[in-house]
Amino acid sequence: MPDHTEQPLKPDHASAELSKYLIHSRLEIAAVLRTLCKAGRTVTAYFGADNDFILTCIAAVMPEQNAVLADYGADAAATRRALQARNITFVAVHDRIKIQFVAQSLRPARFGSRDVFSMALPATLLRLQRREYFRIATPLTRPLVCNIAPQALPLRAPSAVTIVDISCGGIAVIDSGEPADIEAGVRLRGCRIALPELGEVTADVLVKSAFEVTLKNGKKHRHAGCEFVDMKERDRALVQRYVSRLERERKDRSGGR
Repeated sequence: MPDHTEQPLKPDHASAELSKYLIHSRLEIAAVLRTLCKAGRTVTAYFGADNDFILTCIAAVMPEQNAVLADYGADAAATRRALQARNITFVAVHDRIKIQFVAQSLRPARFGSRDVFSMALPATLLRLQRREYFRIATPLTRPLVCNIAPQALPLRAPSAVTIVDISCGGIAVIDSGEPADIEAGVRLRGCRIALPELGEVTADVLVKSAFEVTLKNGKKHRHAGCEFVDMKERDRALVQRYVSRLERERKDRSGGR
């Protein structure tokens, strides 16, 4: 199943919060779709009441013919169901920007030597860029640590875990110590993170997912994806500054790419 970044959003149910990211210009919509096509990005097409889906790619964008072409999915049965569906939602992520549009229906067509879906150029397209929630990997040479305050019994949490990536929305961590009670649904209260040269931030952390990894030497590490809860705006701003600094450093090392 596609990850959470590729799940369809419903702009019609999200008021102005998402509507400000909608593109209405046919020229701009065609340009965004051509970018997906040129980059060869995987696009997830959702359809049906149960959010059935197929993975596809944009094959061609032809605004002069009011047409967009997309490759068939690998599953022939799912492809047939998609051709019979209505209101198919296409979702992709490019350069950490979520792109979404809806086709009222799909028709079979040919493009070169292969079978493809054909659909009308969408009237609107959602281009969602929320930079404040971009996650970025933390430096291996300067590991970031989340210090966890003693928790109320019976919860047995580690005193500290290593942060492997961070955003204003949360962190991913590794616990390499003795097994502890880091499980999905657990709320770790009073967590502190010292951001180099910026200061310390404090927030509760809600564990959203957790799994165990066994290394080749037999040692077990606990990985967890966590969400910040009740974080003060001052602390969130510090995290944003830290993320922005890491991103600038990464771009500098890669020559600005």
